[in-house]
Amino acid sequence: MHYVKTIIASNPDFEKPLPGNKPYLEVAEFFYDTIQGEGINLGQPAAFLRVKHCTQNCWWCDTKAVWRAGNPYTLEELFELMDATDLVEKLQRGQHLILTGGSPLKQQKGLTLFLQAFRERYGFKPFTEVENECTLMPDPEFASLVDVWNNSPKLSHSGNPDKLRYRPEILKHMASLPNAWFKFVIVLEKDWQEIERDFLQPGLIQRRQIILMPLGGDRTELHHNREMVVAMAIRETVRYCSREHIELWNKKTGV
Repeated sequence: MHYVKTIIASNPDFEKPLPGNKPYLEVAEFFYDTIQGEGINLGQPAAFLRVKHCTQNCWWCDTKAVWRAGNPYTLEELFELMDATDLVEKLQRGQHLILTGGSPLKQQKGLTLFLQAFRERYGFKPFTEVENECTLMPDPEFASLVDVWNNSPKLSHSGNPDKLRYRPEILKHMASLPNAWFKFVIVLEKDWQEIERDFLQPGLIQRRQIILMPLGGDRTELHHNREMVVAMAIRETVRYCSREHIELWNKKTGV
């Protein structure tokens, strides 16, 4: 665990004033020298910039206490914090920058400015992945800066109202992008019927874009669910992924 380095730690008791008219991001936490624990790039060395706010309220969300907190940081403040570390060097060497939340697209204008200013300041743009629940349409300018879309549409078991979690026009648009994947959290065997009915049969996404991941807020829950999900992935000829950060560090956040 000593190798994970923190730039901004989650701290719900700390309140920072708004910066006025300067561009800023509301940041819940920012850390690096870890790995991407889910999705198509599982195992990739990565940095995580987690922003505040979300469009969903999934009962099983394991970062809810983190993304509900957070503070505003101007772009210059973020760059100064980064300059005090070796993060920029690590990103240049190939660590991925994961923009996560919450819902990064709720702050996509600020994230666009951040990535553009990063490139201007350091002379390159990091390989950028975005975690996306597919309820907000991406702005073309922001989308042009994203290397991988880690889409995670919510199924009915998430507890979110259908009109908030299921946006067919957004799903179809995201599926048209060549760098988009759709990772579904699986709780029950019947979840596949919902994926088939609401996503595949209407032609909103393609089977080759699907990744199935077992629900697992801790190792015990993950291990309980994974065999069923592996069998489902094999049966339906889609990808499976685990939650490697749970395997390594259990329920701990900030890793």
